[in-house]
Amino acid sequence: MEAKGVVTASDRSWKYLREVRAELKKVVWPTPRQTASYTGFVVVFSLVIVAIISLLDTIFNLGLHYYLH
Repeated sequence: MEAKGVVTASDRSWKYLREVRAELKKVVWPTPRQTASYTGFVVVFSLVIVAIISLLDTIFNLGLHYYLH
């Protein structure tokens, strides 16, 4: 028999899961259209950053090549 006021690990686990569920009900989830839009933005932004870094890499490589030769 457990003493009163003793909280077991199982009790804490169930309380945690109930609280997680309650918090997830408060989340405002994006619509599928918003999700597609955000994903498109991230992909385009990533490609732009890749292009900029590639351009800078090429410029620095050419500069280093001309400097060393």
